[in-house]
Amino acid sequence: MGESFSGFVPALAPLRTMAWGLLLVVVDLRVQGLDLVPDPIGWAVLLVGTLRLAPLHRGFVVAAWASGVGLVASLPDWLGAQGTLLTWAFSIAETVLVFATCTAVMVLAPGHRRGADAIRWWDLGLTVASAVLVALAIQEPDLTVLAVLAGVAALVVLVCFLVLLFRASRATPMGPGKTLQEIP
Repeated sequence: MGESFSGFVPALAPLRTMAWGLLLVVVDLRVQGLDLVPDPIGWAVLLVGTLRLAPLHRGFVVAAWASGVGLVASLPDWLGAQGTLLTWAFSIAETVLVFATCTAVMVLAPGHRRGADAIRWWDLGLTVASAVLVALAIQEPDLTVLAVLAGVAALVVLVCFLVLLFRASRATPMGPGKTLQEIP
């Protein structure tokens, strides 16, 4: 016999919304060059999730701003514009989103503190390493392999972040929202 549903929805449930939004951003479903699920939709879903969580912790406010930047930056990309500046905007928005969200999760869902802390620093480090390696690989093609490996490692960290979002979405937040200064 299955469990009955009590109707209780954890306050961190919007983390699940964020995870789905990030999946929409990361996964490109293209048919003859047409993106079936445009990135602006994913960024908008992320923005909705972060805004719903913003009253709980300032980290989600920062994540909402990052989602807004990602949304605005994704519009020209969706219309076919490409360039280094857009790539930088996406990378920075995604890194800020991950770091700020993990910071908030560390405070609100202490059972996920270690994982969130590791994910935020690995994501930041691999984003910086990837950017440096890609820039250096332009001058020294032998570094391309390292740049690709850093990119693959960053993808693994992103998958870990998605898993964290889904798992932490079932947690009950600890106490009132804290400020970024109160994080250990």
